[in-house]
Amino acid sequence: MRSATRSPSDPTPPAVDPSDAVPGQRGPAFSNDDAMYRLLVQGVTDYAIYMLAPDGTVVNWNAGAARAKGYTADEIVGRNFACFYAPEDRAAGLPERGLATAHETGRFEAEGWRLRKDGTRFWAHVVIDAIRDGGALVGFAKITRDRTEQRAAAMMLKAASDNLDLALSNMTDGLCLLGADGRLLLANARLGEILGLEAGALEAGEPLVPILRRVLGGGAADLFARTHLRPASGTREPAISECVRDGSALSIRTRALEAGGWVSTFEDVSERRQIEGRLRHLARHDPLTGLTNRAALRTHLDERLRRAPAPERAARARSAVLRIDLDRFKAVNDTFGHALGDGVLREAAARLRACVRGGDLVARLGGDEFAVVVEARTTGALAGLAERVVRAVGEPYEIDGIPLALGASAGLAVAGEAGYTADALLGAADLALRQAKEAGRNGWRRYEPGMGDRAAARRGMERDLRQALCEGGFALHYQPIFRNRSGALVGFEALLRWNLPDGRTVSPTDFIPLAEEIGLMPEIGAWVLREACRTAAGWPDHLSVAVNVSPTQLRSAAFLGSVEAALARTGLPASRLELEITETAILENRDTARDLLGRLRALGTLLALDDFGTGYSSLSFVHSFPLSRIKIDRSFVRELSENPQSTAIVRAVVGLARGLGLAVTAEGVETEAQRRLLAEEADLDIQGFLTGRPMPAGHLAAFLDASGGRATAA
Repeated sequence: MRSATRSPSDPTPPAVDPSDAVPGQRGPAFSNDDAMYRLLVQGVTDYAIYMLAPDGTVVNWNAGAARAKGYTADEIVGRNFACFYAPEDRAAGLPERGLATAHETGRFEAEGWRLRKDGTRFWAHVVIDAIRDGGALVGFAKITRDRTEQRAAAMMLKAASDNLDLALSNMTDGLCLLGADGRLLLANARLGEILGLEAGALEAGEPLVPILRRVLGGGAADLFARTHLRPASGTREPAISECVRDGSALSIRTRALEAGGWVSTFEDVSERRQIEGRLRHLARHDPLTGLTNRAALRTHLDERLRRAPAPERAARARSAVLRIDLDRFKAVNDTFGHALGDGVLREAAARLRACVRGGDLVARLGGDEFAVVVEARTTGALAGLAERVVRAVGEPYEIDGIPLALGASAGLAVAGEAGYTADALLGAADLALRQAKEAGRNGWRRYEPGMGDRAAARRGMERDLRQALCEGGFALHYQPIFRNRSGALVGFEALLRWNLPDGRTVSPTDFIPLAEEIGLMPEIGAWVLREACRTAAGWPDHLSVAVNVSPTQLRSAAFLGSVEAALARTGLPASRLELEITETAILENRDTARDLLGRLRALGTLLALDDFGTGYSSLSFVHSFPLSRIKIDRSFVRELSENPQSTAIVRAVVGLARGLGLAVTAEGVETEAQRRLLAEEADLDIQGFLTGRPMPAGHLAAFLDASGGRATAA
C-alpha cells in the first residue's frame, strides 16, 4: 500500500498496512525516507499521531498517543477510535460524523472532551485527514493534542476579561485608558453617558482631546491636555480639575502610568456641588427669612472693620451696627402659634430690606432679633436710619388675616465708640437695645461708653464664677436622648448649670462666654468631664453621656489629658463618652483640631459635630475630621412642620450623614409633629422637651424606673 502524497512539513504519517506499526513486526520494505519519517512520527511525544482504517479501527500508535491516552499499542491497535469518546458523544454519533466529514471534505478539525484509558477526561484538539490512494479512501491520519491547560488558561483569561467588562460597565464614573499618544485604548459606556455622546463614539484609536473639545469646549479640552496629559516622566501625582457641561459639574482625575499613557476618570459631581451649595447657603443664611445669619454677619463685620488701619478709620465712613428687636413678639407666638410668628418674622425681614441701601447688610440673629450693618459718615444719617427702621418694622402687621400690633426697639453702636471688633459692636448695640426697651419700647438708643456699667457687672460675674468653681456652685443636668422610631433610651447630654446662693440659676449663655474670655473654661470643662463620667459610670452599660466642649478647651494642651484622667478615674469606657464640638471651635485652628480629634477617636471616644448648619458646613469639612455623629441644630427642627425648606435641609443632612457613615441626632424636638416628620426621614436619635427636659443627677434613677428606658411625652 502506498502513502498519500504529503509535503515535507506534513506531520501526518504515511498510510501503511496495520502490521507495519507493530514494533518488531516485519512489513513491506520502505525507502530510507519512509523509514526516517516513520521513526520521526513514532518518536513524537507531544502529539498523539496514529492512523485509522476507513471504518475507524486504530491501525498504528505513536509514543505521543500512548502518553496522551494511556494505551499501549498492543492494547489499542485493532480497536475502534470511538472508545476515546464519552458515552453520550458516541450515542450522538460524533465519531462517525468526524470520519464522514474528513471523507467528504478531506479534513475534520474540532475540539472537545476525550477519554483516557483510566476514564479521566482531557480537552483535545483533533485533526483527521483522509488518506487516499489513486482517489480511493484507504484510511485516515489522526492527530490529537492535549489542550486542557491551554483551555483552562483561556477560560481564566476570558473570565477576567468578562469581570473587567462587568466592572467597567457598572462604574458610576466614566473611565478611559489613553496611550502615550493621547489616543483611546479603552473607555467604558459611562464615560459616553457623562459626556453626552452616542454609543460607539468612543472607539479605540480615537484621540480624546478633540472629543473633549467638541463636548466641553476648547478651554476645558486645552486645560485637560496641558494639566492632565503631562509627560510620563513627570510627576505621578494625579491631576484634578473640574469643568461644566450643560450645567453639570464634572470632576476629572488623571494619573500617568509607568509604562506610558494615562488613566482618567470623569465623575459627575453636580449633585454633590448642589448639596455643598445648599449647605454653604445654609451656613450663612437664616432658613426662615433668607437673611444673613449671625455667624456670617460677624464674619462680614470683622472683615469690614479690618479694611483700614485703626488711625485711618476716623477719616473714613464708619461702620455701625443697628440691633432690632420686635416688641411683644413672644406674646404673639404664645397666643397664635409659631406658624403665624414665622409670618411676622418674614414680613419684618422684608421691611428691613426695604429700609437699607444695596451695600448694607441685614441679618437675623435669632428669634425676633435682627441687625443691620451700615457705613455712614454723619450722625444724622445714622439717626435717620434708626428712626426709619423702628418706624417701618414697628408698623402693624396682618398675617393670615389677623391684625397684629407689635412695635420695634433698636440699639445703635458705631465703630470707634464701641470698639473695632464685631463682638464689641454687637455687644454695644445690644446694651443700647436694652436701654431702648427699658425706656418704654418702640424707640432706639445709641451706645454710650458707660451704658449699663457693663464693666462692673463683668467683674462681679468673674468673681462669682471663680468662687463657684472653688465652692461647688456648678451642677450638671442631664437631658435624655432617645432612638426616635423605637423609643429606646440611648443616653443623656450633660448640661452645665450655675446655681447662685440665693437659689437663682444663671443661664450658660450668660456665663460661658465670660468663662471663655477669662480663661476659666478649661478648669470648668475638666470638672464637667469628671462629673459627667462619674455619673454615667453608674448607668446601664448601653447608655452614653454627651459632653459639650468649648473652643478654649480644644485649644488647651491639657484637654486630652483631662479626658484620659476622667475616664481612668471613673472607669467609664471611652466608647460611652461623646464629646460635642461646634464647627466654629474646629475652624479656629483646623490643623491642631484635626490632630486632637484624631487622638480622641484613637482613645475610643465618640465625636459629635454640634449645631450642624449654623456654621460653615461643607462636605469637605465633615469628611476631613474623624466625626462619629452630626447634631442637627434646633432651628431647623423647630420649623419642620411649617417650612418645607427646613424639611429639605434636614433630609439633605441625613443623607450626607448616611453616606459618610455618621449617626444623627436632632436637637430641640418639642412637638409630636416634629418627631413624626423626623421618623419619616430616618431612624435617628432625638432630644428635646417632647421626650425629656434636663434633670439633676439625683432624678435620673427615678426617671429610668418610670420610663423603663423608653421615650414618653415629657
